[in-house]
Amino acid sequence: MRSKHEERATRVILVRHGQSTYNALGLYQGSNDESVLTDVGRSDARLTGDFLKGVVFDAVYSSSLKRARETAQEILQVISPHVQLKVTDKLRETELPAWQGLAFQYVRENFPKEYRLWKQHPHEFWMEFSEGFEGQERQGRQGSNSDLSRLTQQQFFPALDLYQRVRKFWQEILPRHRGQTVLILAHGGTNRALISTALGIKPDRYHCIQQSNCSISVLNFPDGSLHSGQLEAMNLNTHIGEHLPKPQEGGKGLRLLLVPSGTNVAQTQNIAKFLKQVRIDFSLNSILDSYHITVQQILQYHPETVQFEVLREDIPEAWQAVISKRSIANPEQLTTGLVMANEATIARLIGHIFGINSDGSERISVKKGTISCLQYPGDRHPPILQAMNILTAPNESTHKLDTGWAVPSKVIF
Repeated sequence: MRSKHEERATRVILVRHGQSTYNALGLYQGSNDESVLTDVGRSDARLTGDFLKGVVFDAVYSSSLKRARETAQEILQVISPHVQLKVTDKLRETELPAWQGLAFQYVRENFPKEYRLWKQHPHEFWMEFSEGFEGQERQGRQGSNSDLSRLTQQQFFPALDLYQRVRKFWQEILPRHRGQTVLILAHGGTNRALISTALGIKPDRYHCIQQSNCSISVLNFPDGSLHSGQLEAMNLNTHIGEHLPKPQEGGKGLRLLLVPSGTNVAQTQNIAKFLKQVRIDFSLNSILDSYHITVQQILQYHPETVQFEVLREDIPEAWQAVISKRSIANPEQLTTGLVMANEATIARLIGHIFGINSDGSERISVKKGTISCLQYPGDRHPPILQAMNILTAPNESTHKLDTGWAVPSKVIF
């Protein structure tokens, strides 16, 4: 029998659409609806459905854009073909009219100032588009919040517009599905905004959350309201064959693999095998506890790894000092470090990325036996939470995720 607390809790699984034609070509999609799923995207969507098979969803929502609707249809064919799909414009991808259809590289080279502003200060970035040649000429320009008084119908802030739209979506569906489990199929930008608004993360951290194609993220709302949101897993994609999320921004900078302390023997061995083929340049752990023994077991396949120990494991700033020095050492290549700390410390490190204080970090639920991944691309891009609570047990039939339901595990190594 469920308690009153459990009856009020709402659980949400977020899935980004599968690989699309624009993804494959390296083009900005935005709210453009010309992009559709590739064969890879459809296959990954079916694998995602297989992974989620067994979870009972009370409602399924999708963005109105084709690539999201096609992903939803492929997943529903596997888990429950008779479930009604609810389509909404509120889950559309970020509006980027000046860049939609353009290659990422082209935008970086031809709009360097605008691109830098979009990456470093997305909340201040605005676009202006006007009718011109053949009625379709569009030009992107940069601006700041101080320009709000001069806004016209052709000028808007993409990130702020998205966050406002997503908040309306939450306000609409959370009261309707209190105590239920909801599946949402949307986009990379939309899912970032959904996670951010659920945790109280401001739009200036828009680029601090990674969302891969067909990745799974889990949010829990203990009392059914938006302000109670908790992040229980993020950007899980081992079910489609991706071992760790692909590094962003050219794959440079520092990547940290965060492992909670206190793992049992089986969990430690699973993590060691999971990371066997991953290059690990260094490790960090506390000298005050027995963490170094567990770290050595995890690094049994990595004799070349340099191991560091610090005195104060409970203060994130102590870790950050060592992390910063290591990041600067090789800025043009990816350096990977293994960090072992308790769950509270890892949650605070992630919270720091999000601009969340120590009290707010309680909304980030780090679990033993998992791996979380942070990337620090360098000065030109904010740090990124690539994934949180990656599952590492390859042979179990189910994983609980501590979210109240079993999720089938079809982990591919």
